[in-house]
Amino acid sequence: MIFFKHRLQALLLAVCFLFTAGYMGCLAQPNVIFDTDIGSDCDDAGAMAVLHKLADKGEINILGVIFSSGKNKFGVGTCDAINTYYGRGSLPLGQEKGSEIGDPRNLYSQVIAEARNMYGHRLVDSAAALLDVYRNILSAQPDSSVTIVSVGHPYGLYTLLSDAEGKKLIGRKVSRWIAMTHTDTTPFQDWNFGKNGTAPYIKHLLDNWPGKVYFSGAGKTILTGHRKLPLSPDTNPVKKAYEIWRINALIEGRSSWDQVAVLFAARPQYFHVDPQGSLVQNDRYETYWDTASDRPDHFRIIPALDDREMERIIEDLMSEPPQASR
Repeated sequence: MIFFKHRLQALLLAVCFLFTAGYMGCLAQPNVIFDTDIGSDCDDAGAMAVLHKLADKGEINILGVIFSSGKNKFGVGTCDAINTYYGRGSLPLGQEKGSEIGDPRNLYSQVIAEARNMYGHRLVDSAAALLDVYRNILSAQPDSSVTIVSVGHPYGLYTLLSDAEGKKLIGRKVSRWIAMTHTDTTPFQDWNFGKNGTAPYIKHLLDNWPGKVYFSGAGKTILTGHRKLPLSPDTNPVKKAYEIWRINALIEGRSSWDQVAVLFAARPQYFHVDPQGSLVQNDRYETYWDTASDRPDHFRIIPALDDREMERIIEDLMSEPPQASR
């Protein structure tokens, strides 16, 4: 019985891969810009761990990291610490400056950012302006070659789209945007696409983004961070983020919204892609998946695997040590 179960799962994955490829084509080692609001929830840190391990395995190429929160300045130091832990401390790193966008809560980022002796990183609370970093990265890439993964409020992308040169670069260089947000059909003021000062600009972003967008809302019931991550060394800043987030996610685990979005960038065969509908915002600044308004450039992604299998895959990636040498 177990044998046939695994054979059936393999067959379903193969069919899912062919279905997904119909919408995305065969993407060999996607070139990824990771956009985060890291600091108020630990799944951002978990997503960065997944991102780096996928890069270690040759499944993606990381072009840079963007910190899009204007209220929690220490997030940029946390990004630098995680990049450094995985041997990529020289990655381009951009930061939002001067806005009131973002969750002001600082549940772990200052502790990590200021512990430079522990983690060996350079930055604490300041980096280059995100618009400059976005433009520099995109201008150096081949046309239609860049994947942007946003796991927080996408103010950095709004800033890029509102800039004349930035808008042209999006149209030329970006092949797809993967956004972690609410994707249910019931209207809801989402954390990333409605709260924390994001509501006024989301409609503009949704209506004017000149390309394909894949919206990911799964992850609440996919709990990670409490199985293998506690066994990693204390020099791992991702472990520290989970340890001091609220009630210690190393014990209880934490939902994996952000990790799911990152995983889709490299392994679309694990997902169903729903092309029927679009993400819209109503007059109350609530977003929802509208099955009646069909846009060919909006897609909703849904895991094809059950929660336990997704947990295993994500936990393994989060807890594997950095590649010894590059």
